[in-house]
Amino acid sequence: MKWKGEGAPLVACFLCIIVWVVFMLFNLELLGYVFSHEGGGVNIGLLGVVVIGLAVIGGAFLMAWAAEAGQFIFSQAFALALLALLEVFPEYMFEASLAWKRCIELAAATMTGSNRLLLGAGWPLVFFIYALSCKRKSGKLARELVLDIKQSVEIFFLAVLTLYSFIIVLKGTLDIVDTVILFALYGVYVCLCYRMPAEAESGIEYIHGPAKLILRLKNSGSIIVMLVLMFLGGVVIFFSAPLFLGGIIALAISAGVSVFLTAQWLAPFLSEFPESTSAFYYATREELAPMGIGNLVSAKVNQWSLLIGTIPLVYSFSVGQLAFIPLDELQKHEILLTAAQSIYGTVALMKLRFTYLDALILFGLWFIQFIYPPIRIEVTIIYFILALVEFVYYRRENGRLFREFIKAVKG
Repeated sequence: MKWKGEGAPLVACFLCIIVWVVFMLFNLELLGYVFSHEGGGVNIGLLGVVVIGLAVIGGAFLMAWAAEAGQFIFSQAFALALLALLEVFPEYMFEASLAWKRCIELAAATMTGSNRLLLGAGWPLVFFIYALSCKRKSGKLARELVLDIKQSVEIFFLAVLTLYSFIIVLKGTLDIVDTVILFALYGVYVCLCYRMPAEAESGIEYIHGPAKLILRLKNSGSIIVMLVLMFLGGVVIFFSAPLFLGGIIALAISAGVSVFLTAQWLAPFLSEFPESTSAFYYATREELAPMGIGNLVSAKVNQWSLLIGTIPLVYSFSVGQLAFIPLDELQKHEILLTAAQSIYGTVALMKLRFTYLDALILFGLWFIQFIYPPIRIEVTIIYFILALVEFVYYRRENGRLFREFIKAVKG
């Protein structure tokens, strides 16, 4: 009975995926949309959106359980890096499609929109879900989420990539040199994550559900099943996320929503769906909540490195030569605002604690700028001021981040 109870969510996800496979078999022409890099809307109807949306959720949960088990096989940082890479892949496809068609304005809007949405709404929601989960168990709302000291690696690289984004703003271009540097930084990040030790086996007692089933298998069996579930979830998201995104965009445009608004906010919201699903799942469990933040930090590292680096790379292939993309004033302001938000978010995590005040500030400033975009400069200044205040106020605790990062590098 215990095995049945722990395996029930796994069965539910597989049923969603099976229904999706059947739907796709009756609509094989949709595969052309996935590989065409069109990036626009696709008419699959409300039923199609529901079926494909459930498949995206199923795929995200398969990868979340695989990563949950994977932290005891590899390191937690490496498991989350792999999870984030697969979950963010639909965003790469969407950005690549826009860059290939040389729609740089929309590509920049999508990139900055998804970055700010992930941090401004995603991080706070992880904390709020965690706080409510604590209240349900103990009767008290949590006032802070204590992070694992090993998460210093993700936070450090997020800081480095955020600082590099200011260089992009200052030079006013995005080119293949940026691609090389950003891809190299991501490669170093993954290598360091891989070198880190796995979680102690004593922590397995806090693991439940499908992840527990994976860890009950023998060593080679647990590794194989973990990788298979991660790969299967990635394949499902690869084929279903673009269709889910395209289906929702088609419904939105038919309802009168503007193309730019769709690219700036609706498309990023939907493309963040896979990583949000896994992160929110982790947040419901007190012992896994740090993984929820870690999941979104890893996704943010992906966005600041591979996602941005993809744009000039694909654009160069599109024009047939190495090319640079000049940024206009609006794009510079958008990237600067995104970088300012990121610098505040990074500083907020440097003390290896994420407080309710951090969550409220991030969500409040993101929401204000979301409903009234013209105040981007004012909000940018506020982010910088708050980041400085936070950094100075917690200056003694911040030093711990660098010490832990050095320990991780030395192995």
